[in-house]
Amino acid sequence: MSLEFNRRSFLKYSAAAAVAVAGSSLLVGCGEDEYQKTGKIGSTLKLMGTFKLYDGTGSAPAAPVYTAPSTGAPATYGNAVFNLSIKCTTKKVPLCVNDGCFELTVTHNDKKTNYAGSSHIKVNPTILDLSESDGAQDFTITVNGTAGNKLTIEAGDKVEFKYWPRIQASSGNSGYTRAFCTWKMAAKKDATDPSKIILE
Repeated sequence: MSLEFNRRSFLKYSAAAAVAVAGSSLLVGCGEDEYQKTGKIGSTLKLMGTFKLYDGTGSAPAAPVYTAPSTGAPATYGNAVFNLSIKCTTKKVPLCVNDGCFELTVTHNDKKTNYAGSSHIKVNPTILDLSESDGAQDFTITVNGTAGNKLTIEAGDKVEFKYWPRIQASSGNSGYTRAFCTWKMAAKKDATDPSKIILE
């Protein structure tokens, strides 16, 4: 009798423990991923380094600037300029700052358009191995539209600017693709110039 009770108790508590573990994993999934940091303009995010997207206040570099496409001659396809301070805080793993580390996503009426790769992204300066000893450095990232993919941002659109601090592992495999920072912002008309779109 005692043996049967112990066996039943073991099975009962084992099942309860399994449910508890499953529940805790679901709760973890609801929070922010430790490898994916999110902020807004002016925020400093930390992930293998410290990264600040300037908001243009004080003596800091300019806040994000958007220029709409033009139809004149020569035609332009729109661009957005972001100023980012990047500092590596990992001793063994330098950071990469080049065209392949950034992406801009614009959501208009639930439709997302991505701008990434060397045809859309230009980084100045480009550094492939930013180390801890280099300290904080400022970078200008220009996102350009193309003839086939114009960069259009309208009032009410949602804009996300992403940075992958280490897009590839040293072996060449994409081991850090899920580790990135995202600055989220909204587009609205400038109060002094309604024809101009500002990001905030």
